[in-house]
Parts: sequence; structure tokens; C-alpha cells
Amino acid sequence: MSKRRMSASTPSRLSFPSVDVSRRGFLSGAAVLGGVSLLAACGGSDSGSSSSINTSNVDPQAANGLTAIFGPGGKTGGSEVTLSAGMLLAMTGQGSFFGKVMSQGAQLAAAQIKAADGITYDVHVADHKSGDVPTAIAATRQLITQEKIKILQTSYGAPSEAIVPQIAQSKLLSFNGGGSSPGQVGKDFLWQTRMIFGDDPCPGALAWVAKQFPDATKLAIVGTQENGVAGASTIGPAAWKALTGGTVVANEQHDVGATDFSSIVARIKSTSPDAILTFSFGDDVGYLVKQMREANVTVPIIGIEFTEQAAKVAGASYDTYNFATDFYDPANPNPWNKIFVKGYQDSYGEAPEYYGANYYEEVFFVWELVRRVLAAGGDATDTTQLQNSLVENPTFKSLYGGDAKSTGEVTFNPADHTISKPMGVFSVTNGQPKKIADIVKISADADPTTALVS
Repeated sequence: MSKRRMSASTPSRLSFPSVDVSRRGFLSGAAVLGGVSLLAACGGSDSGSSSSINTSNVDPQAANGLTAIFGPGGKTGGSEVTLSAGMLLAMTGQGSFFGKVMSQGAQLAAAQIKAADGITYDVHVADHKSGDVPTAIAATRQLITQEKIKILQTSYGAPSEAIVPQIAQSKLLSFNGGGSSPGQVGKDFLWQTRMIFGDDPCPGALAWVAKQFPDATKLAIVGTQENGVAGASTIGPAAWKALTGGTVVANEQHDVGATDFSSIVARIKSTSPDAILTFSFGDDVGYLVKQMREANVTVPIIGIEFTEQAAKVAGASYDTYNFATDFYDPANPNPWNKIFVKGYQDSYGEAPEYYGANYYEEVFFVWELVRRVLAAGGDATDTTQLQNSLVENPTFKSLYGGDAKSTGEVTFNPADHTISKPMGVFSVTNGQPKKIADIVKISADADPTTALVS
């Protein structure tokens, strides 16, 4: 997700009630699941102070399960290590849903790791107001100067690209699990824990469309200037021509946060496409699909994201939508995922989705790096040593993939700081996704048919 200025009137100070935590009634907000400081979005002196991590809400069986997977706690598990960690999220504005679930994922991880006698991961949440770049820069500065953070979990493309100089200068070991974009690739200390949004799954998505609808030759594309730009402008058109010999008959763009797609729908309908590829995200794709179907545009629509929020916006029409991405499946039986799902449901009263999963997983990446540095006799609070350990061994356990007996695995690319993880094509039935094909990342010059595995 890479959203820019969504609203000039969004609040400048965030609080957990503003992201629906108070309505869930799970104890008292941030104190339950981590040492959480709430920061003003644009700096100032009103940042909160971090509280001690409260592990009383963590199931003891979860702690036991985690040590069985990751190794024992205690000194070798980092019990004497404290890391101040920042989160730069959309806590207010159009994308506040994303900030809510991302922060919940990280806070749960912090509490579970502490309960397993691991590191103390003190979380400080800052608000970039759903992608406002000046706010993101100021909020990051505040995290660095006031909270002395060494780890950063960032989100969205534009804000994350804007803070690249701050990340490098302060040597913040940083992860983005929400909005990977080309401008973040290969940046020192910044690592992507999602496939590049839109671009990586695009060839596999179109290969699936071409296989399922062999007579399709005319493709319409809908997107924004925020995400999947290369997918819309070069990757998608080239893959479609190679797959079908066809052409792109429309390539429309809209503002992030759009709810009225009537003009775009009319223009696309006039071109009589055989299929539609959309790089829209968030609620936008829900409005797009709904209005396409209301206008009797019946051709297949494939996108690159799914959220339950968008499914609610689209209603029954979302059952005609397919998407391709590195999608997280809460029903995955891998043992670590089962611990995560139960902990998330117990703490927040709802099932997790992939943004919460990604930011939960990132905290465990840090814990693993701490373990490695300690085992080598190093300083586990030195972010250069942590990053060097990642480069030396870029493979980590994952909530993605695996089976009932083993966790999945993901692997970073030390050359460009991207990640490889399972991807798939998914259908939607009764508002819920189901994987129907496996796809993989391919190089720019590869045959796009090779992106579709099954």
C-alpha cells in the first residue's frame, strides 16, 4: 500500500480508540500486548512513554510452542536484550485499517517473544496519516530522536521511499511488509517482506487469465501512480502480448481513495475488453469491482490484493473477482501459524489477515537475528551486526507455506533486499479467498508462461 495525502483534516494525534481497539474490549489497549508508545504524527513533545510489556494475556502453551520452534529463551534467546522499535503506520485517515492490524501483529509478537523469555521489543507507533510524506519524515525523526529506535517497521511506498535517507543515516534495521515498491529496492538497512506490490505477481496473474480464457486478446488495465506502476506500464502489457498476441485496449489511472469509478467504467466498457487487470488496492478495488458489475461489465477481473474491507464494499460482486499475490492463509496448519492465529483471535477478537501476519513475522525475524548475533559472540543491539547476520543467512521461518509438521520458509535477496515467498492466484467465494493456482516470481526476460506453476 502506498497512499499519499488522503485527508488534510485527519487528526494529528493518534490513540488506540481511534483504531477500534477500545471497542474490542480486550483489557486495556496497548499495555496488554507490548511496550507501546503513541507518538504525535508531526513531532513535538507529546509522545507517550513506553510501558513494560505485559505477557499476562499470552497463553503459556504459545510460549512453549515458540521455544520448540525457535529455540529456548534465556540468555541465548536474548532475554537480556532490549530493542526500541518504531512503527510508521497509517493509524488515521483512509488506511487506518492497515495501521490497526499491522500494529496489532507486532504487539502480539512482542508479547509472545517476551513470554518465551526472549528479547524485550518495545514498540513505539507513529502515524503517517495514510501516506502523507512530510508527516512520515517528521514522525520518523521523532522516533529516532525521542525514542532512540534501532528497528523500524514501515508501511506504504511513498512514505517509506521518503525516509530512506533517515534509515541509512541512523542505521535503522527496517522492514516493510505492507507496500513494497521499486524505489525501496536495494536500499541499505531497508528490507522488503512482501513481494513487490503488483509487479511480481503480474506475469503469473496474466498467465492464469490466458490459460483460463484462451480466446482473450484485449486487456484493460486500471491502477494508480502509487503501486504497481511498472506492472501497469511495462510488465503487464509485455506479458499479455507474449501470452496472447493481444493488446492493452485501455490503461486507466485513478486517485487513491476513489469511490466513484463511473467515468473509468464507461471508458473501459467502450473498449470491449476480454479481461481486466487492476492494480488498485484497499477499499478502492471493492468500489471498482462493484461498479463494473453494476454496469454489466461481465469479463474476468483479476487484481493483486484482497482485504475483507474491500469485500464488504463490493458485496456479492466480489465473488466474481480473482487476485494474485503473496497472500496469507490463516487456515494454514503450519505449527507457528496456529500459534499466531490463536493468539491473535484471543487478543483482538478477530481472525488475522496478511498485513497483521507480516508485521508479526518481522518481529520474529529480529528475534532470530538477535539469536544469531549472540551465538557468534556479538552485540545484538548493533544493527550493523544484525543486518550482516541477515545477509550471511537470508532464510527465515515463516507463517507462509509449510505444513502441519513444519513452518514455511522465506528467503531475502541480499543483492536488492527483496524477498521470495509463496504466491498464488485466488478466487473469492462468499467473500472469502481460496487459492486455485500457484505462481512464482520470474525475471524480466523470462517466458511469462513459466510464472504459472499449476
